[in-house]
Amino acid sequence: MKNSLVSIIVRTKNESTWIGKCLHAIINQSYRNIEVILVDDKSSDNTLNIVKKNFPKVKIVKYKDKKFLPGKAINIGIKKSKGKFIAIISGHCIPKDNQWIKNLIKNFSNRKIAAVYGKQEPLDFSDSNVVRDLTYLFGNDRKIQTREPFFHNANSMIKKSLWQQINFDEKTPHIEDRIWAQEIINKGHKIAYEPKASVFHYHGVSHSHNPNRVSRIGKILTNQKLNLRTKNIICMIPILNPIEINGKYIVENSINSALKVLAIKKIFVICDNQKLKQRYKKNTKIVFLSRGKDLKKDFLGTDYVLKEVYNKFIKRKHKPTHILVFEEIYPHRPKNFFNNLIRKIDDNYDSLIPISQSKFHNIWKKNLDGKLEAVVKTSLPSSITDKNIFQEIKGLGTITNARAFGINGRESSNINFFEVNSEFSFKIDNYIKKLIKEKSEKFFI
Repeated sequence: MKNSLVSIIVRTKNESTWIGKCLHAIINQSYRNIEVILVDDKSSDNTLNIVKKNFPKVKIVKYKDKKFLPGKAINIGIKKSKGKFIAIISGHCIPKDNQWIKNLIKNFSNRKIAAVYGKQEPLDFSDSNVVRDLTYLFGNDRKIQTREPFFHNANSMIKKSLWQQINFDEKTPHIEDRIWAQEIINKGHKIAYEPKASVFHYHGVSHSHNPNRVSRIGKILTNQKLNLRTKNIICMIPILNPIEINGKYIVENSINSALKVLAIKKIFVICDNQKLKQRYKKNTKIVFLSRGKDLKKDFLGTDYVLKEVYNKFIKRKHKPTHILVFEEIYPHRPKNFFNNLIRKIDDNYDSLIPISQSKFHNIWKKNLDGKLEAVVKTSLPSSITDKNIFQEIKGLGTITNARAFGINGRESSNINFFEVNSEFSFKIDNYIKKLIKEKSEKFFI
């Protein structure tokens, strides 16, 4: 690490006001072993002339695509680089002092650190919104992130070796840095925040030309909602004896629904039924796992089976962030149920469980004359009869954070709920299974 070549990628578009100050601060760093690569997005002002005239050693790479995508621009610059470490900065950011590179690179003395980002500070004449946003987002305390994917490419440094494994996303227009960070964290690496590596950022996160960006970025930075593209979500489906009706297994409808969910990377069907396996043999997204003798016993609880399979076959190899589980006994789900369930999960709790409203109705019994009469509700505790009761329906589809799943399966005290209409709480119990077996030619759900 000591005196390793650092390649500095500078992104520009019409930065004539700032680019001279930015590059001057870079070439005057106390850390001398650097190269500077400027990736320019068709600047129509004096940006490139300033660079060519005053900073002849800066390598200029032109971004030629019509639509500018920050991840693609960075990737283009890194491909031209020779450094072991890659520093990334925007053309309207100015390193605060000559220790900027030193303060970034020193974090890599910890081999588990994959990337580091620095502080952003407003200029004296920055917009009040910029001052507010930057003050809120950046503190003065250094920290190591093992779960939080906050990261920004206005002021950052990464290991080139890791970029060679995971490039920046070239499809998103705003959050290529957060997407990359999440993927890095999913691989078991760490990200450092270094407040001493500070830059002045005129636009801040708001960008004066795009007033809607603050709200969009704010939601991402506070990590309130799941970014589906950055999560490694797998699905597990435990099936002992699949229910078949007229040559079709009931679970197939549910499996086919899960296959359409882009956020689900892999589907593990825990089942030994060869006929069902054969139907999905060409689908690479589905993996069938044998229960083995120990897990074929019908008295074993679902969560026991899930934990055993997860810890033995899935945890280390696939390193999921979340696990979605559903059971074949619930054949009926709301439209887009899996997608909506996934969108509602966040890291403030371990599991998100669907529930439905359940009302107690009269119970009927035969009297001495053989006639049915109602058992009035008042015979039950008023605390039950006076209120609507919600029942959990985990088998409909439950999503659980991987960090908790290997210990407790879907069971947790730290849970949240996802309400669905009571019509979807219908499940195939033993009585219905018997009906299906006896009258499959007439009975179809």
